[in-house]
Amino acid sequence: SGQNYGKMIMPDEVFRPLKPWDYFVYKPNKKTGLASWESSYNRFAKGEHPQTIAMSPANGKPIQIATVMGHILDGLVSGRPVDLKRISEFVDFPNQNEWEEMIKMESQTGCDVTGDPSKSGKDGGPLRMLDFLTPVMGDEFAAKDFKERTEEEKVLYSKWCQLLKSYMTMRRIG
Repeated sequence: SGQNYGKMIMPDEVFRPLKPWDYFVYKPNKKTGLASWESSYNRFAKGEHPQTIAMSPANGKPIQIATVMGHILDGLVSGRPVDLKRISEFVDFPNQNEWEEMIKMESQTGCDVTGDPSKSGKDGGPLRMLDFLTPVMGDEFAAKDFKERTEEEKVLYSKWCQLLKSYMTMRRIG
């Protein structure tokens, strides 16, 4: 019942950030002249389906739909316009309870998702997803080697990582 409680409602029109995130760095590839995310972003912006983009990306080697969606979120953080309603069909955005949990985790861990990622993590170190998500995943999980994690733990961690990526994007674009 609480599954969709406070589900994020996306605008019908394309969302245009006022400016790029303060710590966004544009790194074009020498060969293509585009950043690694840019081809996926451009194709999505022209209306192409993420599955099509994933199956035939610019470099020719198939990628995951989640990678394509990460590229679109990178475009948003770069200050580019994105159809949030359309992207929400493919990206999990936190509902109200999950959003509030993320705010708590920022406070509990001392991480700042809007700050310089090289020093806005735990104890002033780099921002790491595992450090941020330890309050929800637990210290025991955080101490485990990746190979020791159960399937259930991997699924739950993956879900929270996806939510964290979209949370960070929304916080970084204001």
